[in-house]
Amino acid sequence: MRKAANYFILFFYIFLREGIAQESFSLNGFKSFMNKDFISSTENNATNFSSVKDVAIGVLFGAELTSPTASNLYAFGIAKTFGGSNIFLRYSPGFFKEFTLLKNQSIVGSDSSAISLKTDLKYQEYFSAGYSYKISGKLSGGFTLKYFNEEFSQDAIGAVFTDSSLSLIRNNETESMKLWNVQFGCDYLFTPSLRLSLSASNFFNMKNGSLSETNKAFELRTPKNLRIALYTQPLQSVEVNLLYETFKAMQASVGKTFLFNKFSSSLDCTYFSDFSLNGIQPSLSLQYGNICAAVTGVIYFSNIKKTSSLSDLTANGITNLVHNKYSSNKVAFNLSYLLNTTQEKLVQFVDVTVANSLFPTFTERFVDEPFAVARVVNLSDKPVSVKPSSKIDKINSEVIYSPNVLVQPKDTVSIPFYTVVSESYFTANPEISFVNFFLLTENRDTDDEIQKPILVNSSNAWDGEVSNLRYFVKKDFDFSSTTAKRLLSAHKNELDTANSALLNFLQAKILFNEIITGMLYIADPLASNDRVQFPHETIDVKGGDCDDLSVCLASLYESIGIETAFVDYRGNDHSRHVHLLFNTNLSPAEAGLITQNDKKYYVRKNSLGEEKIWIPLETTERSNFTNAWEKGVEKFSNEALDQLGLIKGTVQIIEIY
Repeated sequence: MRKAANYFILFFYIFLREGIAQESFSLNGFKSFMNKDFISSTENNATNFSSVKDVAIGVLFGAELTSPTASNLYAFGIAKTFGGSNIFLRYSPGFFKEFTLLKNQSIVGSDSSAISLKTDLKYQEYFSAGYSYKISGKLSGGFTLKYFNEEFSQDAIGAVFTDSSLSLIRNNETESMKLWNVQFGCDYLFTPSLRLSLSASNFFNMKNGSLSETNKAFELRTPKNLRIALYTQPLQSVEVNLLYETFKAMQASVGKTFLFNKFSSSLDCTYFSDFSLNGIQPSLSLQYGNICAAVTGVIYFSNIKKTSSLSDLTANGITNLVHNKYSSNKVAFNLSYLLNTTQEKLVQFVDVTVANSLFPTFTERFVDEPFAVARVVNLSDKPVSVKPSSKIDKINSEVIYSPNVLVQPKDTVSIPFYTVVSESYFTANPEISFVNFFLLTENRDTDDEIQKPILVNSSNAWDGEVSNLRYFVKKDFDFSSTTAKRLLSAHKNELDTANSALLNFLQAKILFNEIITGMLYIADPLASNDRVQFPHETIDVKGGDCDDLSVCLASLYESIGIETAFVDYRGNDHSRHVHLLFNTNLSPAEAGLITQNDKKYYVRKNSLGEEKIWIPLETTERSNFTNAWEKGVEKFSNEALDQLGLIKGTVQIIEIY
């Protein structure tokens, strides 16, 4: 560890010892597009890269921690986005540096007092401007201009001759230079969390004015400079940024954003280093809605010069008005306001995966299981509550809303979509339909929408899962109730005089003999999906396969209050068979009322947790109830009990309710 630290120190000693103070130092710190408080900076944003969607206004105040403390309005900036273009303007009255230096010369005044000669140096940045253009979704380019005024005043000795004397006086000579500093570059967004920025400065600077050879030594130093910066978010809400200049200067920063219910807060710290200066910039920012406030400190580790000399300034000069070896520790306060006159798109679909097909009879299933899942990205830098909705053509008469999902800044999440199929919906044939998916946020209008095709199966289609036969049982409930009551009414005397404990058993027997006896076994036609008849269809055509007959009988039983369950037999050859199990409502102690053979029934708990006698029926045995019971018991005892099918999972009992 110590060896690695030594190599690190050696690296910066070699590469930074001959540079000059970096141009990219900003009072806002070295931050990326995660932050809203960087808009007042052109120093470390030479390409004018901007995440401003419409209009942003920023004000930067600051104070140098000297004695006495000097405070300033450093800058006022405004940014505006037009389509793919962004324009930035900044007025910077606080970006100046002044020196008053005494010469090693003096003159004697008329009152015999010594008058020292001095040199006044004034550097002022009046304003700056930036422009950038988004060439594509990943690439943008731009430039910034900064306007400087340099004014140098030199005291000199002058002579005044009269008839009787020679007097020495102090003359003042002032020269000025106007400078346009040009920076340009480009940014490439590899991913929403990785950006590379390349820029150059001082290749096309423009000057207006002339200086004497003496004053040229005090000019702002503007050597050609190249910069490379990498902005990353290795973890959600964490940013790590690196910058290197060919001035042999560097910056590195790390920041963390904390998300709260109604606002967010960011903690950042930047380390900067060049040939003569190094230190840190800790920063705390708070964002509430469209307002962001940030406090940034500048703490130098290097020895700061409190005084300067002509020889020192002549030899080294300065390159940055607020960051040079004569600067003091500072504190800056930045206030930004974002004004969105146009609706900002907060979220966007990445893709949507729709179920291979829709089984319209499985109505209750869609309440708990999504029929589609979308991947959605949050384009903003704040948490967004997304309200997903959808509408399936010909199935939904109105938009169906799914539960809201909170998406963190720049995050991509999976959002489920649920739907509701009306009980009255029926289609005899499969058809290709389409689904419109919508994303709503706090915006008044839809943020994003997408359309996908979907196969809607016929209402009789079934996916082969026995658990889904329950939907066919419930579909024809009114018909089943009317039919069961009509058939049982013909046996009213028999039921009224029988033992009340046998009511379920007798009703089940009567309905089986009335409905199933005499029906034909009709296998499904070959198709990609099985087909299940509704109870009224089975009774109308007087036939069906094991699924159809079990569904029909279960619907009749359930409509008069007899509990039922399906027995799913899964063969080794992937074949399947369905039996019906019904609750006689007899306790094990009452088994003798229907049989003396304890292998002819199965004891299990009902919906209330009470042990009751259940009887399996083979619905394809259509001769009579007794034979169906015999066949059902034979298969159930053999495969479910003797061969341990219930334990191995080759036989399953599936509740209908």
